[in-house]
Amino acid sequence: MTDPIESKSPLCIALVDLLPALRWGDPRQLGPLLEDPRLPGTWWNDTSLTDVTATISAEEVAHRAAQALRAHWPHLTLGVALPNLCFCPEGQEADLRVTIEQAASDAGTEEGVEAVARLVRPLLRPFLIGGRNLMEPIAAASDDESTAEPDQDVRALTNMLVRLIPADAPPAIRTAVDTLRTWAQEHPEEESSASARDADEQSEATPGGKAGPAAESALLEEPLDALETLINDWGERQLSVAAGRTFGQNRTSLETLGEQFGVSRERARQIQVELEKKLQLWLHSAAGQPFLGHLLAVQELLGPVATETELRELHPVHELAVPALGRPLWQLIASLLPDRTWTSGWLVEGDLDERIEQTRAELTRCCSESAPVWAEVVELLGQLGIREAAAEEWLLAVKGFRVTEGHLLPWGRSVNDRAEAVLMLVGRPLAMEDLLARLDDGTALASLRNQIQTDDRFMRRDRDLYGLRRWGGVEYLGIREMITRELESVGGEAKSEDIVTSLCSQFDVSDKSVRAYLAAPEFERFKRGWIRVAASTETGTADYQPRRDVAQTRRCFQTGQGIWWYRLDVNGEHLRGSGFTIPAGFAAHLGLSPGGRLELSHDVGDIQLVWRNQPSCGSIRPLLERMDAVEGDYVFVAAKDGRLKALRLADEPELNLTDTQRALRLMALSGQVTEKDMPAVLGRRIGLADATTMDEVLAHLRVRGDKDILELLREQYEPGLSGTAALGEELSVPAMPAGELSSAPTPQHSAPDPQTTGNTENAAKQPAEAEFRDPAWDEEIIPLLDEGSEADLIRLAQAVANRGKTAPVFGFELGEGGWQADFAWDQDTAKVAVVPAVQHGRTDPEAERRDAAYRAAGWTIRSAVDWLAQFDELLVLLPDAVPGS
Repeated sequence: MTDPIESKSPLCIALVDLLPALRWGDPRQLGPLLEDPRLPGTWWNDTSLTDVTATISAEEVAHRAAQALRAHWPHLTLGVALPNLCFCPEGQEADLRVTIEQAASDAGTEEGVEAVARLVRPLLRPFLIGGRNLMEPIAAASDDESTAEPDQDVRALTNMLVRLIPADAPPAIRTAVDTLRTWAQEHPEEESSASARDADEQSEATPGGKAGPAAESALLEEPLDALETLINDWGERQLSVAAGRTFGQNRTSLETLGEQFGVSRERARQIQVELEKKLQLWLHSAAGQPFLGHLLAVQELLGPVATETELRELHPVHELAVPALGRPLWQLIASLLPDRTWTSGWLVEGDLDERIEQTRAELTRCCSESAPVWAEVVELLGQLGIREAAAEEWLLAVKGFRVTEGHLLPWGRSVNDRAEAVLMLVGRPLAMEDLLARLDDGTALASLRNQIQTDDRFMRRDRDLYGLRRWGGVEYLGIREMITRELESVGGEAKSEDIVTSLCSQFDVSDKSVRAYLAAPEFERFKRGWIRVAASTETGTADYQPRRDVAQTRRCFQTGQGIWWYRLDVNGEHLRGSGFTIPAGFAAHLGLSPGGRLELSHDVGDIQLVWRNQPSCGSIRPLLERMDAVEGDYVFVAAKDGRLKALRLADEPELNLTDTQRALRLMALSGQVTEKDMPAVLGRRIGLADATTMDEVLAHLRVRGDKDILELLREQYEPGLSGTAALGEELSVPAMPAGELSSAPTPQHSAPDPQTTGNTENAAKQPAEAEFRDPAWDEEIIPLLDEGSEADLIRLAQAVANRGKTAPVFGFELGEGGWQADFAWDQDTAKVAVVPAVQHGRTDPEAERRDAAYRAAGWTIRSAVDWLAQFDELLVLLPDAVPGS
């Protein structure tokens, strides 16, 4: 077998013959590292190393070569980058499987280049003598001198071999060198003639007259046949090592191979090293040149970045298995490509992660101001070395981007970022359902609403339309806030009809809803048909007091430090990142008021609380993940000094807890409480500082609406009462399930006959039954109802008012979707609403979405007709009106 050096005269060997990677490098990129004013322009390609080392020192050559290898081929192993190193003593001691970068980094930052240079220097030893300094002029020579020059070179080479042979070289090698030196001295003419003939033959065989064989970059018709001369010489061990370690990415461990061969792990490693050295020698020999040419052609055709699929499809034979190895040919080729890294299904020039980061940076810059079309993306990727055939798959590897409607969008991890990208592409505000459909990423609608409404990048443009704030325009704040803004814009006073006309023309709101809000206490009628902001609200909402304070609010508990905590019963929506409503009493305790916004920080980020139609809190998913919370856990949250605090009680085996202990855990008490201390401890927990009996505690729990705690304490402290009676009539459960949809078909669609519905008859015939009638019914609600189209609603309002129940919110809107209800009682103990009925036999998708939204928020909803039919149940759910409230 003939190696590259033996196939050339020493005077013809250039640096590329020792460092094959230089042959395929771009001279424009290599020039800054290798060029020297004392040498020809691309000296590393065609200038004899003997002349190079005679002109600049071998030290400089090694240093420049090391710089080039580190800069352009840090991923190549030593065995690939310096294939002849295995013949040097230094190569026998080095691990040729490590990469250039690993060899450099082992030596430290400053010594990295020097460490690689030390590996290049041994390759330059044969070229330290016999060269000509290219800076010196060439003297005219006679024919005789020219004829004798090859003889002098042979003698010089022989002397150099004598000088380089180590002292411990085997006697046979020293005898062979001595014989060669004697023969050269005795046969100068024969050597001269032979040298001349060899030079002529190589000159004729090489285009351009350059000496030395070169692999032609061309695909072979039968690349499998070209491997036969190599694989046929391998034994069983070598074949096993090649199949298990050298080729492919699922590598067999050295321990397994050692057990298979009956040798140690170290011996298995030595077999692998010897095999890979022989493989590199074969590739650079005359026998391996055809297959090396095939490798180079594959590399050139695939480009800097390609997929495994492209390699397999490049040649019909690539899919065929190499019989002796049991592996497809393309895996051998992927492992042997001189200047490519094969990893994660990609064949990449350089480091895969670095190229991915470079692509991500360029695409981010490209998407910063607009959504580029796909053709622009393909062009940009082409400049980075990615062909169009691999562009889509490369984007999946880069991550963080998505192609939508022929445009590239930055696809961030948060739903906010993705929503911004979609809106940027569409260029107009979208309804929440439309935005959710375009996202198509499994985000829950409630989560999307919560995230959008608490992010200042977005602006609510209508009842259910959201756009980007940077687009400008009028922001929709809700009917109450829009009325206030309209009044401010005209000097504080305006006709009611003008306000109704203005808001209905700008936004998708009904005139009935606007009129209902105009009748609210926040606005004052100072003369017929005119309104203004009521004097009591001009001071702002800083002194807002909820109907129930935090001590009367369900699920709120006070610790010994005086901090009030709200218990969150963790469900799937919380874990998916959805926001959630919080009681008005707790929200007010935190300093939040209607129309306001509060931002709190916590250990893993920030969170916003807003009060539109009802107070709500943004996603606390990061906190839940940090606490390892799961569905069904109890997490308690509080706020102090602008920070949100959260805690989760330690897990307890449910079977080991009594009902009383479970009740205590619901109140954030995990320790033991004696029977004697129970009233005082529980009383302080719920805001009763002077409680002395459990009857006082239970009564306060009923007022608050803590049904789950009452049910657990019932057996021990109220054993004679049934579950419903123990909780009190005001908390009894209606016969019809909570949240029943108003769109469900009913047998009749007019007011029930008083003769057949005793409850309604009693309500109508005994209006004086209640001690107090809420005046809001007669001042702000019933006069605004239309006797023709809203007769059922009037009958229901009269009946409820006669029974002394508090007036509802008239024209209520739920959540960011603005789902409207005629009447709504938003209480901590129960949420009840009256919604417009759907005509019998018809399907109304809008009503179905409305009903689903109310049901998801914990409301009990029915139409006026249905509530009249179930009037007693409605009375149980509604609070009594209190004079002066």
